[in-house]
Amino acid sequence: MFLQKLLVLFALVIVGSVAWAQDEKLQVVTKRVDRDFAYREGYVVNIDGIKAEVDIETWEKASIKVQIDLIAKHPNKQQAEKDLEQMKYLAQRDKNNIYLRNYLQSDQEGKEPESQLKVVYHVFLPADCPVYLKNAYGQAEISNLINSLRVNSRFSKIQLENIKGMIDLNTNFGDIFAEKLDGNISIVSRRSDITLKEMRGRYNIKAEYGILNFYATDELVNFNLVADRSRVFFHNFNPATFAYNLSVQHGRVDYPNDLKFKFLEMKDSGIKKVTFRPNKEYYPNVTISISFGDLHIGK
Repeated sequence: MFLQKLLVLFALVIVGSVAWAQDEKLQVVTKRVDRDFAYREGYVVNIDGIKAEVDIETWEKASIKVQIDLIAKHPNKQQAEKDLEQMKYLAQRDKNNIYLRNYLQSDQEGKEPESQLKVVYHVFLPADCPVYLKNAYGQAEISNLINSLRVNSRFSKIQLENIKGMIDLNTNFGDIFAEKLDGNISIVSRRSDITLKEMRGRYNIKAEYGILNFYATDELVNFNLVADRSRVFFHNFNPATFAYNLSVQHGRVDYPNDLKFKFLEMKDSGIKKVTFRPNKEYYPNVTISISFGDLHIGK
């Protein structure tokens, strides 16, 4: 009986603590920084973020506008203000490079901040301005670039739309969602899901541990994928217009029954090979190699 009462009392204490924590409102402290840079051909925007939300848009002006919001959240406003001072930033031009950076700096006692900290970048730039983004524990939304984009991220979601040119993405533990990529696209991912829609151009992808969805248009030129421990879905409304060279080891392959794919299974090694060539002179090539994963080819 005593034990039951003790357990009930302990449960009430936990419930009360949770209710108190929920009722306690977070105080939000924000510091805003605005910077404007003239733009010339050859300039590059470099962003090095941590706990950063990055939004990059294009406009017609020959200039680069940057708005940085440094944000701290804590039940105690004074604590939030103190912790916000540990979030430092840099926004400057050095020759042809425009550098945007935020980083954490320990206080005099070497204590870590108690507040929830994040930084929000809003960047407006000409469409032909190359961008290099490095980010950790954040997210990025980028649209309408036509020159060069490089992204190196960890634990960060990447969302892209209508990007053309040289595209180089490297992500660990960060999903990629993109629409209307066109050009020369290179992707290296680990423990990240990838969804690419309305694909055009040339792709070279290496992926580990992910669910990979690809939706190709007839303007796809070349597609090369090497995947490990991943589930891969490759879609196109006219699958017979592509040439396929598919290899799956220790996994399953599904493809349309109406296409005359050549299928070969080597049971000793667990490898399944599938090939197909359309009856025309020129066609896009789709090469997919998967280890310990499944492949689905569909419309």
